[in-house]
Amino acid sequence: MAIAKNKVLLIIVGVLLLTNLGMLLLFVNMKPQGNRFVRDGKGRQGMMEILEKKAGFSKQQLNAYQQLRDQHWVKMKPLLADMRNAKDSFYRLLYVPDVPDSVLNNAAMIIGQKQQAIDLQTFHHFQQVRNLCDPAQRPGFDTLVHQVIYRMSAPFFRRDSMHRRINR
Repeated sequence: MAIAKNKVLLIIVGVLLLTNLGMLLLFVNMKPQGNRFVRDGKGRQGMMEILEKKAGFSKQQLNAYQQLRDQHWVKMKPLLADMRNAKDSFYRLLYVPDVPDSVLNNAAMIIGQKQQAIDLQTFHHFQQVRNLCDPAQRPGFDTLVHQVIYRMSAPFFRRDSMHRRINR
C-alpha cells in the first residue's frame, strides 16, 4: 500500500516538474513588447510586415498605416484603461455580502458600454486602414482583417493557430 502511494506521488511530482520546465521554457522564449510579452517578438511591428506581404502595401501605404495605428492607440489606451477599471469594480463586488442583482447588472452594463466603445474604435480603425487599400488589395486585406478579428475574439485559444494562418 505504501509503495503504491509513493509511486503515485512520484508520478505527480514528475508531471508537475515537467509542467514547470515547459512553462519556464515558454517564458524564456518570450520577448518583451511594450508592457506585454509576445512569443514571436514582432508585436505591432509585425502587422506592418504582414500588410506588406499579404495585402501588398507600398511604403507610402505603410507610412499612412503607421500614422493611423499611432492615432488609434492614442484613442484605445484610455478606453482599455476604462475597461480595466470597470471590470475591477465589477469583480470587487465579490467581496460585498449580499450584493443586489441591480448593482451587479449595472456594473455589467458599464462593462458592456466600455466594450462597445472599444469595438467601435477598432471598427473605425480597420475601416480607415481598409480605405488605404486600392481595389486589388482589398480582398487580401479583408481576409487578413477577418483573421485578426477572429484572433481578437478569443486570443488565448486561437493565438498560435491564427498566427500560423496569418504568416503563411
